[in-house]
Amino acid sequence: MILIFKKILFIFIFYRFRSKKNLSYLDLNFRKIDFTNYNLVKSFIFKKNFYKNKNKNIHGFDFLNFSNKLGGKIGINLSKEAVFGWYKIYKNKLGFPWSDDLSSKRLINLLYNYEYIKSSSKKDDIKKLDLIIYKHIQRILFDFNTKKISEFTSFDLIAYLLSNLILKKTNAKEIDYIKFIVDNQVDKLGMHKSYNILEHSKFINNLNEIRNILLFFNSEKIGLFDEQILKMTSILKEYFHVDGTIPLFNGSNNIYTRSIYNSLNKENYLKKREFLNIKNGIAFYSDKNRKVFFDVVQPNSDLISSNLSSGTLSFELSGFGEKVITNCGSSESFGKNPEYLRYSAAHSTIIIQNTNISEIKEGNPHIKFPQSVVFQKETDNEKEIFEGSHNGYQKKFNKIIKRKLIIHKNSNKIEGEDSIISYKEIKNRLIYHIRFHLTDGMVLNFTNNKKNIILKTKLNNIWIFRCDTELIIENSISVDNNTTKPTKQIVIKGILSDKKIITKWALEKI
Repeated sequence: MILIFKKILFIFIFYRFRSKKNLSYLDLNFRKIDFTNYNLVKSFIFKKNFYKNKNKNIHGFDFLNFSNKLGGKIGINLSKEAVFGWYKIYKNKLGFPWSDDLSSKRLINLLYNYEYIKSSSKKDDIKKLDLIIYKHIQRILFDFNTKKISEFTSFDLIAYLLSNLILKKTNAKEIDYIKFIVDNQVDKLGMHKSYNILEHSKFINNLNEIRNILLFFNSEKIGLFDEQILKMTSILKEYFHVDGTIPLFNGSNNIYTRSIYNSLNKENYLKKREFLNIKNGIAFYSDKNRKVFFDVVQPNSDLISSNLSSGTLSFELSGFGEKVITNCGSSESFGKNPEYLRYSAAHSTIIIQNTNISEIKEGNPHIKFPQSVVFQKETDNEKEIFEGSHNGYQKKFNKIIKRKLIIHKNSNKIEGEDSIISYKEIKNRLIYHIRFHLTDGMVLNFTNNKKNIILKTKLNNIWIFRCDTELIIENSISVDNNTTKPTKQIVIKGILSDKKIITKWALEKI
């Protein structure tokens, strides 16, 4: 009944606004960083009727950016054939592909590439293109009030703002509401609540585009987002390893890292910030040689957190020009991103019974997750100590997990202390693993007692990993830039008892 009502209401809205009022779509390209995955687009754009495929990577119309770069009549004809063919099939659909932020991404790409497509098109094609854009505008305005604040993406905000400005319907109150949504999706330190460094970067880019849109339309609210952009950019500058890559938490990858980094270097007005009050998010330590990142994100059921991995208390380490300890990463390729890359075992963290810390469900927020992730930091002239805990295994296994990272400031050493605390008597035999995924290209050698492993990196740096128990080497993978590489992982394995178990380890450059 609800679906029928929505269908009737949609049809009413769809045909209620049939007049386009001689709207202009010229000069509406505000792109700063191009986040198009051109290798991905090339994998499908030359296939006949590719737009019939229901993969979401197609339905945001990023292929228009590829066609634009391709240029000439070939690119224009590819664009028009795909857009017109797509519209014929999907124009009256209620759900996919009008769901999520796909409508917004399509509108943005249509507007940003409008002049290119129009440049060599006949009047009938231009008229048809104008109609498709106008219908997207009406659909976006129709859908905007049905979403929760946490469900909006920054692409939705750009599309909504552009739609209103094109129709000359925007007022200060609506722009203030956009600002309210932005503030709600960013934490106190200025980190996007996806805690995905790539998504954080896209959010900054889109805020810059919003600022440029307001400037183009001579809005009095031009400076409304400046403080948030500055805050988010200053923290983004901290989230780079010493080799220039970003840490692989919560689905991040390094496909666009060079563009992100180059854009940051142009922001000369940024001042050094102190980050003293991290209680939720990705904690970090840096000095002239090393960088440490520590996942102490508190998961939740909001859609904005739907891509969080099950890697609570995982960490990454880089030093002396290269990465040493990593998470397995993620891909951005045609088809599904394997869910196992979000599993706890794909992260450098503590796992009980090979069970995920948070329950992963494809395309949705976590169903079950730690209700308490606690973090505290201590620092003095010699050490910086990160200490985190979570109760993700409490209900199923009656266990609390704690991890302490002791970072020595005056030597190239990091010590770890991983604790598994029992709340009740254990009846079943439970096994735990503590995993340390290594970057690719390392040479590993055990010492005689099997409690130490010597690591030789690509840059011929030598590290030694020490533990108070025997160590195991297992195969692993590293997925980044859409490339999967075989790697190794150091594993500490043991059997749980009713008592508190503390495992100590250290990683030191020699």
